Amino acid sequence: MNARFIPEWRTQQSEAFDLAANSTAGDTVTLDLWGRTATVYANANLSIYSTQPCNARCAFCVEELRPASRGVALGAQKTVESDDSRYFAAMQSVLDALRPLNPSVSVTGGEPSQDARLPRILRTLQAHGARKRTVTTNGSGLLDVREGRPLIDWVADSGVAHLNISRAHSDERINAKLMRYRDSGASPDAQALREIVKRARRGGTRVRLSCVLVANAVDDVAGVLAYLDFAASLGVDNVIFRQLMLTDPSTTQENFVTKFSARRRVAMTPLLAELAQRADFTFQRQVMGYYYYVEVWRYRGTDGIDVVFEGADLAQLERTKHRMPGVIQELIFHPNARLASTWQPWDGILGPPVRDMTAG
Repeated sequence: MNARFIPEWRTQQSEAFDLAANSTAGDTVTLDLWGRTATVYANANLSIYSTQPCNARCAFCVEELRPASRGVALGAQKTVESDDSRYFAAMQSVLDALRPLNPSVSVTGGEPSQDARLPRILRTLQAHGARKRTVTTNGSGLLDVREGRPLIDWVADSGVAHLNISRAHSDERINAKLMRYRDSGASPDAQALREIVKRARRGGTRVRLSCVLVANAVDDVAGVLAYLDFAASLGVDNVIFRQLMLTDPSTTQENFVTKFSARRRVAMTPLLAELAQRADFTFQRQVMGYYYYVEVWRYRGTDGIDVVFEGADLAQLERTKHRMPGVIQELIFHPNARLASTWQPWDGILGPPVRDMTAG
């Protein structure tokens, strides 16, 4: 992370990642994971991957893209631990094992807002004191009542720091076409989003809107500005624009996401160069990741909006793993209640032991 813009980083993006020189932590931590020594990036994130299937079928779905990039279909690799006692015993074992690392924790999916376990997951993370908790969702279930109260209240009152809501476009019709909800009207409209933001703020949770850069949707400066104005009208002061992920064609199993991405990917770099010429955008910093590159800008000064641009390359992720063998960069608690060092539940399995899944 830095406050001085380095042009080479924008050009090279994640290829310029150097753990010691430009990562956010610059170091690793050695952990004892159930009797096995593991070397983990010091600022690694723990992702709690919701067991709940998503109720949308976004043409840019990352959940579908990740296994496809390794030559596997999502349906062929995703299994679920259906027993609550085993699931939460395993989660507790994972949290205890990772305590020396003290990772940030993200709840993602699937679709967490449709997951009946989410209130208990949030309570478990709160009781553990997990650092910098984030929930990423399409927002469809946030106003639904779970265990006697709206889900957004569980999010806010359990100490979640950030709530990321995926929204592909400010226009309801365009958003629905891109996100393709299976349930009619599942996407929260502007009025619902305002209520979600209000309730989140009341509990100290900051809401971020997440928008993909897609040709014929949000694909230029005018589209970015219109989306930011929409976010401001909701009371949102944090927006991320994501370039559709890159993959290695030689290892990727083609599916509807890869085809859509190839057709409608918008390059982030030219857009950033154009925004940099505007007086209402102020550069903040660059963040280097092992397969992603981030630029943070400020729109309309101190009372404006934090604007993040992110590009990611799953092929670079594999190159980084080969360049740094033995270093775990990410931690995923999968729907099958197993911790792994990749988004593939069959690869990089770390634990916990079966005995820890039957505790309590």
